[in-house]
Amino acid sequence: KEGQLPLSGVNLPGGVQRIRTSEDVLAMRNLFREGDLLTCEVQQVQKDGNLILHTRSLRYGKLDNGVLVTVPPSLVGRRKNHFVTLKGLTSQSNDAMDTEEGGEGDVDVYLGLNGGIWIQRTIPSEWENAIRADQDERAPLAETLQKLRHRHATTRVSPSMRESIARVRNSVECLRLVHCQITPDSIEIVARASVDQGIRVADMLLPEMVIKLTEGTRR
Repeated sequence: KEGQLPLSGVNLPGGVQRIRTSEDVLAMRNLFREGDLLTCEVQQVQKDGNLILHTRSLRYGKLDNGVLVTVPPSLVGRRKNHFVTLKGLTSQSNDAMDTEEGGEGDVDVYLGLNGGIWIQRTIPSEWENAIRADQDERAPLAETLQKLRHRHATTRVSPSMRESIARVRNSVECLRLVHCQITPDSIEIVARASVDQGIRVADMLLPEMVIKLTEGTRR
């Protein structure tokens, strides 16, 4: 189905709350462009089946510096929280994280009910602390989050973090191949099994490895 994202359904720069104007319409490409990948919520389903979307919640918006995996929507069940963090998935051989990036190898996973699963690094708390230290105490939360997203989008992902993201991505693919429900728990079971057994990311999708890694999800 086609979806429409009206201007009234997006956050303006800096989190400003006001009526949208014709100037905002002309400047909409400063917010999103054709081909951008978004996380959003379905606000309304119209009679013709088209969807009205919105990104007004601060958790929604443009996605950058990560990887998208597409699975059958039937494998992604409805949950109370579709935004989860998998902690400490860095293998021992790569546990020295890039100091510019910070963090402990944590990976964020966004589970979309349309079958789209987005995987990216967890934004380090040090980044937020640095931004808050440089701005006015009364600055709105939306402004802080927009600055965090900009830094995330413009800061390279370290090789060790890329491996963690790729490991989670291949864990999702393993679950898809055996038609297993994709949940935070099942993803973590597969990812941790690959780390504990010393399986390289490049070998995770070999047929014998897929069966071995997903064994814990069938108990």
